[in-house]
Amino acid sequence: MTTRSSGRGTVVLLHSLGTDHGLWEAQVPALQAAGYDVLAPDSAGHGGDRGPGPRDLTDWVDEVDAAVPADGAHLVGLSMGGVQALAYALAHPDRIRSLVLANTFAELDTAVAETKIAGIVSAVGEQGMPAYALTYLRDTLTVDLEPERRERLRASIAAVAAPAYLASARTCFRVGLRDRLPEVSAPTLVVAGADDRKTPLPLAETLRDGIGGARLVSVRDAGHLSCVEAPEAFTAAVLDFLAEHSPVPTGEAAR
Repeated sequence: MTTRSSGRGTVVLLHSLGTDHGLWEAQVPALQAAGYDVLAPDSAGHGGDRGPGPRDLTDWVDEVDAAVPADGAHLVGLSMGGVQALAYALAHPDRIRSLVLANTFAELDTAVAETKIAGIVSAVGEQGMPAYALTYLRDTLTVDLEPERRERLRASIAAVAAPAYLASARTCFRVGLRDRLPEVSAPTLVVAGADDRKTPLPLAETLRDGIGGARLVSVRDAGHLSCVEAPEAFTAAVLDFLAEHSPVPTGEAAR
């Protein structure tokens, strides 16, 4: 999904495992209203992309690079999207204006990663993606969403082909970027959901402590999908951060 506004640069929004650009439906209009161009691509195998999913992290870096305009962008990634954003910031530091890493991690302990992968492989194999989508939401959401919003999330997950979903899960959970965090040069905001059971606070603290100058915001009454569960608080935190690293368009400052 692409929307165009004017003035303050481009924000690229990278969604979580199983979802698609619709994850950001609350953030896109707010970012546009603040003067940003907004790009919300669907990752390989998700949403409108029916590809096979990534072979490795390099595929994701190339995928993000295709979305980032020539003059660079602010990257905002949640969960899997946060892994993608972090990998891209390390590969192309000159193209990043700022970085928001939400409900994500740089690396999991090997045993934890393999347990997560094995559980997903088993659940998807036994249930199929439509039923698994319901399982995922039951295990992930910490607030009651309005039925229409919950259904859109369910449908996006159910529509992903199982091989693409599993390829994305393996690439995501096996990432190993913790030792490279000091190399991140972009201004960075780390966002955690106070009730996130999937990427708990210590993972966010590792990001904050490893990236020079990074700061951490915890969003109350939000779990793993914080941009959906507490959209107003999430969006406010992101807009405040972006404003620190975005030029005010000519003429706007005089208004």
